[in-house]
Amino acid sequence: MLDFVVKEITQKLHGSAATEEDIHLLRLCLQANLVPDWFVGLLRENGLAGVCFSLSANEDQSKLGAEVLWLTPTQIVSEATECQPGISVVPLGYIPVGACDEGSGDYYYLDMREASHDPPLVRVPHDYAGRGPYPRDRVELVAESLSNFLGKANF
Repeated sequence: MLDFVVKEITQKLHGSAATEEDIHLLRLCLQANLVPDWFVGLLRENGLAGVCFSLSANEDQSKLGAEVLWLTPTQIVSEATECQPGISVVPLGYIPVGACDEGSGDYYYLDMREASHDPPLVRVPHDYAGRGPYPRDRVELVAESLSNFLGKANF
C-alpha cells in the first residue's frame, strides 16, 4: 500500500532525497530495526526531506491536526541521539521523521515496534521527555499507517 501511495504523490515531493552518505549515517547511528530496507528505499527514491505535510484535525487520529516537516537524515540522527524526546523514545522502537512546522516542539515518529512495512505515524509530545521512562500512553496516534498519512495529507 505504501508503494502505491508514494507513486501517487511522487510528483508533489519537491524536497531532497537521501544520498548514500545519508543512508550510511542512518545505519551507523541507529539500531538496524529502525532503518529497514523499505525505509531506506523510501528516503533514497523520494524527495521527502524538507516537504511539509498538513493533516486536518478531522483526518488526524489525535484530532489535533498536524503540520509535519519531513526531516533530513542528519536531522533524524540528531533528534534520535542528541535531543529529547528522541533520546527517550528511540530505544522504545520509534524513529523521528518529522518536526512540527507550527513550532510546538513536538516531533513525529514512525512506530517501528511491529516491524511493519507501513508503520503508524505518531506524535511524541516533548512535555514528558527526560523525566524517567517516557510514558507510552502519552504517544499520540496521528495515522494508523504512513500510507494513510501520506494519502490524506496536503502539501
